[in-house]
Amino acid sequence: MFAPLSFDDPFTLFLIIIATVMMLGYLFGRWVNDRRAQRISAWLEPGLRSLGGTPFVQRLSRSTFRIKVIHAGNPFSTVTVTVVLTSREVLPTWLWERVRRRRDLVVFHVSFRRPPVLEVEILDPSSELGQRGESQAQDLGWPVDDLPDGRRLYWSTETPLARVEAMAKETARSPFTPWRVAVRHDAPHLLVSMPVPELDGTQSKELARLLLSLSRLTHAGDGDDTQ
Repeated sequence: MFAPLSFDDPFTLFLIIIATVMMLGYLFGRWVNDRRAQRISAWLEPGLRSLGGTPFVQRLSRSTFRIKVIHAGNPFSTVTVTVVLTSREVLPTWLWERVRRRRDLVVFHVSFRRPPVLEVEILDPSSELGQRGESQAQDLGWPVDDLPDGRRLYWSTETPLARVEAMAKETARSPFTPWRVAVRHDAPHLLVSMPVPELDGTQSKELARLLLSLSRLTHAGDGDDTQ
């Protein structure tokens, strides 16, 4: 027979304290993520509306939500934004992600009304998502070039290097730091993944302008009328 639990037992008190801390940490982390999701969604809305179409918000989990813009303005067809928040509900997991410097993530999947004429990877090889893009580009046997800022370029053999460099310069000029910018012939045609930027120091309309500039470069020279 096991002895009954007693509040006079130090081990019992230890378990109660741990359970209380975990429960309070869960409630606080959930509250923080809910507030964070609302703030990011409100920050994204003006930029997404500037692309035309109608945005719809879908909550996928407590740490993930998606905004889909359908019937977006030319040259876009559909713009889907997925936001993945770091796990703040479970204290050990949150501490581990802090140690690994994990950040809230935003990913854009863009489908154009016409497929682009080039295929490109502009990536940060030190990031997990950049490494994923690099693996794909290496499997395709694409040429590679290293940039002075540490980013790396891959492009299909039929894509002129000048177009690739123009896209890289456009990305570098923006106030954002994408881990990966990928362009493909097949939809979704454009992928941009990056840490959620400082919301107080940037505007989502600047991000929309970056998407529009990249779209123009992907279609330049093919008779596109988005200029």
